[in-house]
Amino acid sequence: MNLDFFTVASNLVSLFSLIAVGYIAVRLKILDEHASHAFSSLLMKITLPCTIFVSLVQRDYDPSFLRDGITIIIAGIIVFAGLMYLSRYVAILFRVPENCRGVWAFTAAYTNSGFMGFPIALVLFGGEGLALSVLLNIAFNMTIYTIGPLEIARDNPGHEGEKINIKSIIFSNINFATLVSLIFYFGQIKVPAAIISPLNYISGITTPLSMIMIGIALAHSKASELFTDIHAWTNTIIALLVYPAAIALILKFFPLSTNPLVDAVLILIVAMPAASVTAVMCEMYHGNIDFAAKVMFLQNLFCVVTIPLICLMI
Repeated sequence: MNLDFFTVASNLVSLFSLIAVGYIAVRLKILDEHASHAFSSLLMKITLPCTIFVSLVQRDYDPSFLRDGITIIIAGIIVFAGLMYLSRYVAILFRVPENCRGVWAFTAAYTNSGFMGFPIALVLFGGEGLALSVLLNIAFNMTIYTIGPLEIARDNPGHEGEKINIKSIIFSNINFATLVSLIFYFGQIKVPAAIISPLNYISGITTPLSMIMIGIALAHSKASELFTDIHAWTNTIIALLVYPAAIALILKFFPLSTNPLVDAVLILIVAMPAASVTAVMCEMYHGNIDFAAKVMFLQNLFCVVTIPLICLMI
């Protein structure tokens, strides 16, 4: 599968220009700095579930998609868990201070698979790419909320933080939408046009809204304090370039499937910037939230350049 660099770059520049909209809107006080809370709720509880639903229910049943889906879930578990444990030792190798090694490993391993990964997969690979991203997100959730908190809590020995609310994770709107979508897909249950049409309209909000939200988040950061941490830079290079390039190289010789989209989606999601839940996880498990902010700023800033570069390897 070949992606033209300039086509990818053009699509991403258009997409990432929406980040500037969010950033400028906050700086000019057009949007309140707390607007992201309302937008986040809208995205996670309404628009993103609708996007997941319409991406699957409008597909004709294909047995090969089930095989590809199972493949990408298993591969995702191995990749995310493997990158987490690898990052722990890479952090030691780079002499990352002990009080931020957990966050360093977490942000290197776990990416923004939902807010950013889903919209970009849809733009680059269409509905099938988004559907595979949704299934990969199952593996993401299975690992980020289990081994992820343990890693972040290592930054502050003696403070393990709040217990994980397994119920809220399992019964989240995203997982519920995924389950319902799979039932409709495998049962080939037809959704009336009167229902699917407004869902498509709502789904169309997801991509611009998710990008604008990232711009809003970046508007809170003070750039003067964000470019001087060498460990944030090493994290950004490893997460945005080294890890996805290494996985792309491995999959070039050992592809997961005859369907090139399976490999492409896995590489693309790994190439995304740090997970949007990083700050929340740091609050819950007493991680180094100041260091997390620096990493998230740098990764979100430079991924507009690194993602097209990684796409050259797909």
